[in-house]
Amino acid sequence: MFTFDTKVSYSRVDKNGQVPLHEIMNYFQDCTNFHSESLGAGVAHMEAVGKVWIIISYKIKINKPITLGQEIHIGTAPTKFDVLYASRQFFIKDSAGENLVQADSIWVLMDLRNRRPTRITEEDSQMYKPEKEFFDITAERKIKFHGEKKKLPEFKVMKTYIDHNGHMNNADYLRAAEEFLPDGYSWGELDIVYNKEALEGEIVTPYLYKEKNSVGISFENEKEETLTKMRLM
Repeated sequence: MFTFDTKVSYSRVDKNGQVPLHEIMNYFQDCTNFHSESLGAGVAHMEAVGKVWIIISYKIKINKPITLGQEIHIGTAPTKFDVLYASRQFFIKDSAGENLVQADSIWVLMDLRNRRPTRITEEDSQMYKPEKEFFDITAERKIKFHGEKKKLPEFKVMKTYIDHNGHMNNADYLRAAEEFLPDGYSWGELDIVYNKEALEGEIVTPYLYKEKNSVGISFENEKEETLTKMRLM
């Protein structure tokens, strides 16, 4: 397990003084990268071997809001590797050790030359030591919506959305979605599945689904291919 401590800064919170969904995901992203760097398997190493770990799915449970000035403890550990997929769980705890956020995630290993998933070998995973799952939650590989969808304003993938892996950053989908979600609403659970990369300059169209106990948002490119789906409850 890898952990780090931090204090919630002003730049991490929204107008309500709480850490929004996309910043929670940024904390997870930071923790993952700190973990890999500590094992000698960070960004430089992955570039040298021509591969990169790509997340394809999250399930995030939010038990309590994270607020400005709060001391928090963030942790992660891989829980499983197989030929094509790896799993990793996360937590964010307060100074008293209470779980504020819990998460499960699924990853693939991508070949940087052809930008396609590749088999996970023992060499790819041997530096990580899978641990028992922290929580009994499981990320989904597919999300299905029911009912009619409402088209939302499209947007262009700007260069500021592009991360080191050359595509729109995972957290930026949530940041875009937050524009269309009810202001100040407390979400207890989030499922998000990434189907296809969004690249700089692409036009993305979000669609809103209002279901009985949840809100869904899908993002499609100009070819009407699904890029990402998320469900909030």
